[in-house]
Amino acid sequence: MKKPSAKNVSVPATGGTTADSNAPGLAASEGYYLESKLPGTRGVNRIRIDTFPFRIGRGSSTNLILSSPSVSSDHAEIEWNPQRRQLRVRDLGSTNGTCLNGQRIQSAQIVEGDILHFADIEFRVGREQPAQATTPDSGKTRVTMRLDSNRALPRGFVKGAQKILSLIDSQAFVPLFQPIVSLPDRSTVAWEALTRGQHPDLPQDPGELFRIAAEVGLESEMSRAFRRKALKAVLSRDNVRVLFLNTHPEESIPDVIDSAAELRRMAPRLEMVFEVHEKTLVDADTVRKLKTKLAEQRIQLAFDDFGAGQARLLEFAEVPPDYLKFDISFIHDIDRSPESKRLVLRSLVGAATDLGVKTLAEGVETEAEAQACIDLGFTHAQGYLFGRAIGTDRL
Repeated sequence: MKKPSAKNVSVPATGGTTADSNAPGLAASEGYYLESKLPGTRGVNRIRIDTFPFRIGRGSSTNLILSSPSVSSDHAEIEWNPQRRQLRVRDLGSTNGTCLNGQRIQSAQIVEGDILHFADIEFRVGREQPAQATTPDSGKTRVTMRLDSNRALPRGFVKGAQKILSLIDSQAFVPLFQPIVSLPDRSTVAWEALTRGQHPDLPQDPGELFRIAAEVGLESEMSRAFRRKALKAVLSRDNVRVLFLNTHPEESIPDVIDSAAELRRMAPRLEMVFEVHEKTLVDADTVRKLKTKLAEQRIQLAFDDFGAGQARLLEFAEVPPDYLKFDISFIHDIDRSPESKRLVLRSLVGAATDLGVKTLAEGVETEAEAQACIDLGFTHAQGYLFGRAIGTDRL
C-alpha cells in the first residue's frame, strides 16, 4: 500500500520520542508508529509511539508537535493498554476533531493500517517487526505546517486519499496518445501521453482526478504514475519514436529529475520530451538546472501552455527549451484574430525560431487555424484536426 500524504507540510525536523523499554527490542507499544509521506521531502517520515500518554498537538508540551493553526494545542493522545496489548486514541476536546478512518471519534482502539487525522493532518498507523525495531533517540518530533487558518477543512479528506491511493496502486487509469505533427507537411512525428481514469469511484477526467489528488497532497505521485504507465504502454510500439510526457506544476524539480532518470532506465532508446508548466519555472537558474539534468538523461524540455498565464519570457530567453508549446488561447480562431494579435504571435514564434526552439501550436481544430499557424512559422502542431487521443491498441 502506498503511504498517505499529510497535506501542506513543509520540512519536518527529525528526531524520535522518549523511549520506554518495557519489552526487549521493542517499545512498550510493541513497535507501533505513525507515518506520513510529507510533500517537499523524500521518503516516508516515521514517528515511534513509545511513551505514554503520547500527546499530539500544537503545543510545545506534546510529543508530536504539529505546528498548524487547524490543530489544537492539546489535540489528542494515544494510550497503551498492556493487559489487552492494544493502542487507543482519544480526542482531547480539539476544535477540529480527531478522525479514525474517516469517522470523527472521541476514543477508539487503533490497529496497524488505520488512518488517523488530527484536524486535516493525516497519518497511517504502522507497526515494525521485531527485527526492524530500533531504540529511538530521546526528544520530540516537530512537524511544521503551512496552513491558512481561515481555510475550511477539505471535505471527504480521508475518503479522497484512500480512493486516489487505490487508483495509483491498482493503476486504474488508461494512457491515451494524441499525435503531434510537423508543419507544413502534417506528418506525425511524436505522440503526447494523456490519461483517462478507470476507477469505479472516481471521475475519468484527469483534471478532476488532479483536483481530488490536490486535496490530499498526492498530485505529484499520481502524475509520476501516469508517466510510468504511459511509457510502459509504448515500449513495444515501433511507430512511437518520440513521446511527450506531462509533469504537474506541484512536482518539485528534484522529483522531476528523479522521474526522468527512472524512465530513461525503463526505455534506454526512446526519445522523450518532458512538458513543464510555466508555474514550475521559478527562475532562470531553476530552468537551467532542470534542462541540464534532463539533457544528461537524453530527455528534451518543453515549456507547456506558454502564454496561458504569466509567460516566463526572461527564463525563455536565458535558457531556451527544446520545444515551446503555445497555449490554445493563442491558437483558437487565430485566422480571424486582429492583426495586432497575429503580429505578437509572429514575433514570439520568430524569436523562438532564432533561438533554435521548436514551436508547437496546441488545440488546432480547423483548416483555417492550421494554415494560419503555418503562415506564422510554427514548426509543429497538435489538436483535433490532426487526431484525437487514442488508446495503445490503435497506435
